[in-house]
Amino acid sequence: MLRTALALLSTLQIGARIKDSLERSLRQAAIVAVAVVLLIAAAVFGLIAAYQALVSIYQFDAVEAAAIMAGVLLVIGLIVLAIVPSMGRAPKEAPAPSRLASTADPAAMIDQGVGKAMQQVGPVPLLVAAFLAGIFAGRR
Repeated sequence: MLRTALALLSTLQIGARIKDSLERSLRQAAIVAVAVVLLIAAAVFGLIAAYQALVSIYQFDAVEAAAIMAGVLLVIGLIVLAIVPSMGRAPKEAPAPSRLASTADPAAMIDQGVGKAMQQVGPVPLLVAAFLAGIFAGRR
């Protein structure tokens, strides 16, 4: 009798935990959905503003401005498609190179530094930083 009562109590506690976990997940999903809607609205607003700037400030024709915007969206879409396959994979554990072996070769040191930066920062922010550095270096 006591064992049955304890089993029932345990089942009720597990049910309460599952219910709390489900409610928490639903709240998080609702917050993420609202954030996604706001991000999409901001992106649409930014695209409209960029189009208007191309037409009014830079004096492009409507067709030229639309082509520029389509090109920008194409490039962004290709970047996202290139990033998506790497998001699902777990990072592979590589054996750590010996510090004595890597100090003799400068290229190995640079490769080790880039690999460490990729692990700590991630590929997307590193790609954005490299892209912006290239743009700023190209303007000089």
